[in-house]
Amino acid sequence: LDEATEGLAPLIVEEIWRVIGLIRSSGLATMVVDRNYRKVMEQADRLVVLEKGRVVLEGDASQLREDPSQIHRYLGV
Repeated sequence: LDEATEGLAPLIVEEIWRVIGLIRSSGLATMVVDRNYRKVMEQADRLVVLEKGRVVLEGDASQLREDPSQIHRYLGV
């Protein structure tokens, strides 16, 4: 999914993330690209961060959630 929630009403966005969670719990592999990296991190097993088309960070989502400094280096404001 590429930016599946962009520009949508908050209730629709919430529903899309709920469905993404259901898909994940079914065991089906998916790739989600979204600017809301916090929501992606909640659903992900692995994370890959690209900068200008190059991989700058890659790893197990649970480890990156425990040490968000790496994520904030590339995605923080």
